[in-house]
Parts: sequence; C-alpha cells; structure tokens
Amino acid sequence: MQYKKYEEREEIVFIIDDVIEVRIEKNIYKSYRKKYDDKEIISFCPYKKILNKITKRRLYYITKEIPLIGHNAFGIIDRGTNLIQVRPCTGCNLNCIFCSVDEGKSKTRVTDYIIDIDYLINKFEEIADFKRKYCKNVAIEAHIDGQGEPFIYPYIEKLIKRLHNIADIVSVQTNGTLLSKDLIKKLENYLDRINLSINSLDDGKAKFLAGENTYNLKHVIEIAKEIASSQIDLLIAPVWLPGYNDDDIKKIVEFGKKIGAGKKWKAFGIQKYIKHKFGRKPKGIKAMNFKTFYRKLQEIGKELKLYPKDFGIVKCKSLPKKFRVGEKLRLKIEMFGRLNNEMLAIARGRIIQIINTNKKIGDIVNAKILRNKHNIYVAEEIT
Repeated sequence: MQYKKYEEREEIVFIIDDVIEVRIEKNIYKSYRKKYDDKEIISFCPYKKILNKITKRRLYYITKEIPLIGHNAFGIIDRGTNLIQVRPCTGCNLNCIFCSVDEGKSKTRVTDYIIDIDYLINKFEEIADFKRKYCKNVAIEAHIDGQGEPFIYPYIEKLIKRLHNIADIVSVQTNGTLLSKDLIKKLENYLDRINLSINSLDDGKAKFLAGENTYNLKHVIEIAKEIASSQIDLLIAPVWLPGYNDDDIKKIVEFGKKIGAGKKWKAFGIQKYIKHKFGRKPKGIKAMNFKTFYRKLQEIGKELKLYPKDFGIVKCKSLPKKFRVGEKLRLKIEMFGRLNNEMLAIARGRIIQIINTNKKIGDIVNAKILRNKHNIYVAEEIT
C-alpha cells in the first residue's frame, strides 16, 4: 500500500494509491498512534471517513463480504453473451455535459465504490469458467468499463494483465486523459482493444463537451495515434449530440481512418445520445430517433452501423437469477447506494438496490423486486 500523509486543522489525511482518501480526527489518530503504525491505523481504525479523492464522495472498498453481482455501477455484469463486463470502480475525472450517469461533479451520485483486485479477478475467473461450460470454442471477452473512467482505478495495469491470463480478449473503454505512451507500451502485450472517447477535434468544443477546462485534446489525439500504431486495436467512440457536434462526427471518422484505427475490429463505435432519467441533458438538445441516427450514419459511411457479430459477441448462457420480479423480501440494509434515497442490501449472494427508502444502515426493510434483468436487482420499499 502506497500512501501520502498530511495534516489539516482537525484531521490527519492519508491519500492511498492516489485515489482513496482516508480522514481521521487528530485526537483519535494520536490515541491510535501510541500502539499502531500508520498502515495498521488506516486498515483497522473504525473512526475514519473514506472518500474518493477525485470526486470527494463517500467511498466503499469492496471485499469478499460484498457480492459483485447485482449492481450496475460496480462489479461484474453478465448480459447473456460471451462478453463479461468488469466494473472495478466508479468516479470520473471529467464532467461531460451529456453524461448518462451524471458522473464527475455530480448532483445525483453520492457514493463511490472500488473493488479489491484479488477479489475481482477471482470472481471473474469463476464466471468465465461458468461461461466456457456452455460456450464451446467461443472467445471469452473481459470488457473493462463502468459508470465513469476505468483508468482512475489505481490497479488498472495489474487488472488488465491478470485478466489477460484468464480471458481470450481484454478490452477497455476510456476518455484517454489518464493514458500515457509509456502505459500503452506496458499494456501492449496484454490489452486487445481500447474504446476511446473523442467527441470533437476542436479544442474549445472538446473542453465544453467534457465539462472540464483542463481537458487536453492534443494529449488525447496523441494517445489515439500511439494506440493505433501499437499492437492494441483502437476503436474511436464519440457520442453524437445533435446541435452540438454534428459537424465533428465526419471529421472524427476521417481522423480515425487516417491514423489506422480498427486493425482487427471495427474502427468506430458512434453512440446515439439518449436521455436518461438521472443523466445530464445538454440545453436545447433533441435526441435523434434510431431511424434518423442510422440514416445519418450511413450517409457518412456504410460501415458505421455496428452489430454484435462485428466483435464476435454471441449469446451464451447467463448466470442463474436469484430473484423473480414481484418477489417480496425482508432485507437488512448494509450499505449506502449510488443515489440519494437508495440503499443496498445483500441476499442469496447478490446485491440488491432498494430505491425510494429513508431507512438507515442496519434497518430491516420490506421490499419488492422490480427488476432482475441481467442479474441486476432493483427493489422498492413496501409497507
């Protein structure tokens, strides 16, 4: 464990692996320091606040006591194919004006999660073995994504290298700002594809869309070129925002072709902006319907419409569901959820999101399952 330590007026602050922020009141720290060293205090002192250094939100460090199946923000998601989503953490260093999950400087997200790497790897291997029983001669893909930027995960390099030993394909999505040429070289023999978000090639507009004046488009462009010239495949994935970056999409496609994106898979994954309940909605935006979106894509290039087969994605038996929709349960609240009035419970080896509740940790709640699709469980408190 690597950490930095500094003092504030009332607290001792530890920054662990540049992401985890631990705060302990000075009088408590001084008392513990008589018997324990700093690493022991960080690990075992119960009187501490744990935050995400980047977002400043409450942070949970997820270990084997917490299931990795059941939530859509962290853990592992199985959508019934040979591609397994790996979500090692939440949080983002950007504040994109169109973010579907309101990440970065958020008005709705109140909790972050980061998963112990050994626990995450062991669970992934277990699920990959399950898939291989039913998907013979099919490549198992580990796709690292999340509600935020995966490269803020402090163990991302180790995660990619260890997943390479288990999965047949390892891919990751990223905004590219935290990548370096050196890191790309380190990952070249372990990472198969990078899905890189570039939403404009105009510096001012790129900063505006990213919601962050420190966004360095020049750096991201150089990173795109570095990936394209490496053994790692590059897929460029802009979000098309009607009225904001219509003229940029064609330029991004031309740029991607010029630098050699898509050596093995499709070079572009252009995404349609979709309004989400808790996502950000840029002023005046009118989302295209899918018919219009695909027509406009075809006008730019016939190869831009994507299909699962373009990435070797096929149906494969899903993990068994543990709850049925409509099932009523009596649950104990264990953790805070991502949103206000959302709490998390654990049952049958799964995480359950309980919405519209004012219950506290340790309380018992009566709830009804509203959703179980892809083993992601959402329940509502009932009386």
